[in-house]
Amino acid sequence: MSQLRSISITHCSLVVAPIDIWTRRQPAPSALSVSLEGVHKKPVRKPDGTYLFLDLPPGSYLLTVTSPNFIPYKRLIETAGLNKLNPVVTVPLLPSPVYAYPSASTAVAFPLCDDSGAPCAGADVWAYASEDQAARGRIAQDTLAAGVDVAIIGLLQGQTVAGECLLIRGQGNEELVQVAEVLPGGGLRFEKPLQKSYRRGASLLPAVQTQSAHNGIVILPFRGTLPRSFVVKAVASYGKSSTTAELTARAGEVITAQTLILKQNKK
Repeated sequence: MSQLRSISITHCSLVVAPIDIWTRRQPAPSALSVSLEGVHKKPVRKPDGTYLFLDLPPGSYLLTVTSPNFIPYKRLIETAGLNKLNPVVTVPLLPSPVYAYPSASTAVAFPLCDDSGAPCAGADVWAYASEDQAARGRIAQDTLAAGVDVAIIGLLQGQTVAGECLLIRGQGNEELVQVAEVLPGGGLRFEKPLQKSYRRGASLLPAVQTQSAHNGIVILPFRGTLPRSFVVKAVASYGKSSTTAELTARAGEVITAQTLILKQNKK
């Protein structure tokens, strides 16, 4: 008589890879919480700093990563769209007001308020270093057409990681992009196809896409070989309110700028 045995096969459905966008390193796990809405089983944390979710039924899941040191991160994950052999999702984490700045950090911080003067939490903010001297690199191919999501970069300055934001600017066009993958040979794959076209020599400027913290504080970190002083253009929006500003940053310093006020957009 043959003996029947029950064999349990564990399947890795999702790998969450948090990364500190400022340091380009895995954050310390002590105060990091990684969860999927509706999934009660905790992920398995590996020594390399990634979090594994096992045996998930196919579907959509709201991923949440929280820590006192970072702005809360949320993203809807479609398991059907992940690479079955390597279902990795990189989570870019940006500093909160209690973040411990690395030495010689370059950043601009400012309070964000609504038109009544109350701190505005959870507003979307994006910003970029606007001067060409701050460029991290330049487009190396003759033509970078709208609709493509891969670019060849000449002499990309400094380490770049998935989740990092850049502003492409050239030939009268500009747009914010997020890096999905750093390719061998100096290539970058973006999260979304480009909306505009560019040519050789277009600049890639350091950029930030973040949110205001619970107390309305916004922190804009910048990395790279930066000019001693440079202009940062910032845009903040919340619902039907928004504001824009030009701020001054200085390499190697964390500067606190003036309060920005969100104003109701005119119809």
